[in-house]
Amino acid sequence: MPSGKTHDAITMMLAVPTFVAAWGVTRSVALACVVTAATLFGGLMFGPDLDIQSRQYARWGVFRFLWLPYRGLFRHRSRWSHGILFGTLIRVVYFVAVLALLSSAAFYLYMTYVVGKPPALDEFAHAGRAFEIGLRWRGALRQITLATLAGLWWGAASHTVTDVAWSVLRKAAQLF
Repeated sequence: MPSGKTHDAITMMLAVPTFVAAWGVTRSVALACVVTAATLFGGLMFGPDLDIQSRQYARWGVFRFLWLPYRGLFRHRSRWSHGILFGTLIRVVYFVAVLALLSSAAFYLYMTYVVGKPPALDEFAHAGRAFEIGLRWRGALRQITLATLAGLWWGAASHTVTDVAWSVLRKAAQLF
């Protein structure tokens, strides 16, 4: 398979064409920037190799622990980690769930040890209402979310496509 350096180089080479294509589709420099940034993040930090000891995994630094359950759940190169359709979606859902769990734990600890009493269930709901501000910006938020998901998918898909192309070329070379 291609090395981490190769995957990184491919991700970097995709930045300009991704920006141009996203700008052409959206006619928005801001959304093209979001897609391009998400592509770079998807390829360098959020790709399929988070299920093994890899460059992507190492880049998370002290936050690598967030990916330990993911590494335990998915076998390397499974359709769930490297799958071109579901791989990125699974990582996004996993990451959002981990962030929600950590945020809830931090809120509970703050209320218990700083405020002095554990939060009631309705206080968790009240804290979650902060996200309602985003609902006022529903159209822009939807566009930014879709642009981010598209970029994350493209960054990770380039990794999977490169792996598949490398395997096909290697097998073809063995025939000759």
